[in-house]
Amino acid sequence: MPTAQHKKAFIMSASHLTNVAATPLFATANPSGGGWGVCIFGARHERRTAPWLQRVRIYEMASKKFISLLAGIAVIAGAPMLFAQHGAKPANAGEGTLMVGGKNYSLTRALAYETTINDEEVIAVVLSGQAISSEKLKEARAAEKEGQQSDFKRPYIRLEFTKAGEFKHWNAGAGGTQLSRGSGNATGELKLQDGRVSGKASQPNETEGMFPSGFDVHFDVALLRAGESLPATAAKKPGPAANVKPSVTGVFKGNGKEAKLAHVSAHWREPFNDKPSMVLVFTERDHSKDEKPDFDAGFGKFGSALIISLHEDGDIFGCEVAHTAHKKQGFSSVGRIRTNNFEFADGKVQGELTTDGQAEVFGETWEVNLKFVAPLGEIPKEFQVAEAKRPEEDTTEKSATSEAMTELSEKAASKPAKDQLNVKVLALTKDASDIDYKGLVEQLAFKSKGNVKSVCAELSANLKAQGWTKEDSDLITPASGILKRKRGDAALTIFVKPESGGSEVKMMTEGLAWDEK
Repeated sequence: MPTAQHKKAFIMSASHLTNVAATPLFATANPSGGGWGVCIFGARHERRTAPWLQRVRIYEMASKKFISLLAGIAVIAGAPMLFAQHGAKPANAGEGTLMVGGKNYSLTRALAYETTINDEEVIAVVLSGQAISSEKLKEARAAEKEGQQSDFKRPYIRLEFTKAGEFKHWNAGAGGTQLSRGSGNATGELKLQDGRVSGKASQPNETEGMFPSGFDVHFDVALLRAGESLPATAAKKPGPAANVKPSVTGVFKGNGKEAKLAHVSAHWREPFNDKPSMVLVFTERDHSKDEKPDFDAGFGKFGSALIISLHEDGDIFGCEVAHTAHKKQGFSSVGRIRTNNFEFADGKVQGELTTDGQAEVFGETWEVNLKFVAPLGEIPKEFQVAEAKRPEEDTTEKSATSEAMTELSEKAASKPAKDQLNVKVLALTKDASDIDYKGLVEQLAFKSKGNVKSVCAELSANLKAQGWTKEDSDLITPASGILKRKRGDAALTIFVKPESGGSEVKMMTEGLAWDEK
C-alpha cells in the first residue's frame, strides 16, 4: 500500500533505452534526512544494460543533485557505446608495483597464459613494464615445459596459479636482480570466467635478507589457452627517416646536480651479437652537425651527455655516462638503466629511459628519467647483419672443397703443439709497459699512454696484421672497450679501461703457448 512517503516516489523512463525508478529512503523520522533508492531495470529493444547500472542506491544526497545525477545515469545508459553492449569485453588490464632492492618499479602491462610445469597444467600471469612479444611467450612456455624458469623483459613479475585459482609461486626480475620464491608471505587470488582471469597478488615489502622485495598488483586479462599464442611480431618495413623533430625531456642528474639534455639523435651502428644495433646520443648542446657525435659527446664536447647502445627491441648493451658534475671523465654502467615503452617503427625511435631512481657507480651518483623521440631511417648496408648462407650454397661449397678441407684438417692434426703462437710475441701496443704475464690463469695485463679508443684501434690493427680476426663486434666507448679475436684454435678476450691518464689492458687468452721463449 502506498504511504504518504511513497507518494514522493520519482519515476523516470527512457522509452527506448532503459527504465529508472527512484524511491525516498528515510534513515530517520524526518524525510528530509534520508536519501533515494534507485533501480534501473533492463532496457528494451534487446539492448543490454551495463551490470553497474542494473541496481544503484544513493544515500544522503540533496534532491537537486540527485535528480541531476539520475538524469546523467539515464543518458549514460542510452549512449551508443554502452559498456558491455553486444557482449563487448574490457581491454586487457593490469597494473601494480614491484619493489626490489629499495626501488619501486611500475608495471602497466599484463599477460595470462596456460602452461605446463612438471607435467602439471597451471595458469601464469605476467605483469611487466613493456608488452611481451609472441616470440618471448613461446620461449617462456618451452622453458617451463623443460622445468626451467622463464624470463621476461625487466621489470616484470610472474605469478603462478593452479587451474582452481590457488596461488603457488612467483618470480620476478628488475635491474640486475632475479628472484624466485614460493608463495611464502605473499597472497594471491585468481578467478577464471568467460575466458578471462582476474585477481590480485601482494607481498609486504620484506627488508630483511640479501634481496629486499615486495609487490602489489592486480589484473583482468584474457587467458591464452594451451595452443593459443599472441599475434606474431610484424616485421619492420624499411623506409626513410620520419619527418619528426627530435625531442627529449626529463631528468639527468650527476652527484645530485641537474644537467639539461636538450638534444637527441639516433644512428645505426655495427651489429652486436649478430643483431641490428643503434646508438642514441643525448647532449646539452647541439650535436646535429657532428660527424661522430657518439665519440665526441663522450669526451664532453657538447656538455653533459648520455650515450646508449641498444637493439631494435630496446635491450641496452652499452651505456656511457658523461656528466660535468662527475669527477671522472666518463664511465659505463649497463646494468643500471633500462628502456620503457620503447618502439622503433615508421622511421622513428621513441620511448623512455630510466634508472628507477638514483644509481651509484665508482663513488659517483647518477639518475636518468627521460622521454624521447628521434628520426631513424632504414639500416645502411654496412650495418646490416650478414645473411646466413643458403643450404644449397653451403652444400655446393662443401662438395667443391671437401678435398682441400680434408688436407687442411690433416695438416692441422699433424701440427705440433710447439708451433702455437707464444704469448711473448703477441701483438700489443708500441708503448706497452708494466707487462704482467700470469701463466697459471693464462692472462696478461699491461698499460698504455693512449686513451681507450686509440688503444683499441692500435690493438685491432696490430692483431689483424698478426693474423687475428674478429670473433664478434667490438664494444668501444671512451670509458671502456671489449674486443674478441680468434686465430686458429687460439682466442683472445680483451678489456680496456681508463687508468691514470692512459689505459689499462687485460687479455684473457686461450690456445697460446706459455712456455719460456
